[in-house]
Amino acid sequence: MLVAMALLGLSLSHLVSGVAIVTGSGERDGWLMAVGIDMGFVALELALLVAPAAVRPAVARYASPAIIGTLATSAAMNAFAFASHADGLMIFPAIGLGFAVPALVYALIKTGAILFFARGSQ
Repeated sequence: MLVAMALLGLSLSHLVSGVAIVTGSGERDGWLMAVGIDMGFVALELALLVAPAAVRPAVARYASPAIIGTLATSAAMNAFAFASHADGLMIFPAIGLGFAVPALVYALIKTGAILFFARGSQ
């Protein structure tokens, strides 16, 4: 989970830059949007994991598309931010890194949360 939190911090800072590049918004608005996007998919995924079985399908109906949308947005904005500092052909690995960071955050948070919640049920 510590690695996930470190990557989440990295993702947030690059997401702010990506939002600023795309929208021209100020830093405050960029941070608010970044927190909403990245912390949004974390909160929705955690909600899916802790939802009682009886309501999990209803939660998933709304949470799953939102998770996909926020992950895609985070990846795109991170890619914009990484690519904005790259020159020449290095733009392609920069874009790849931009997409990798939110994917790693998602995988690490989900794995850590599953292990955490499973530990309590033993």
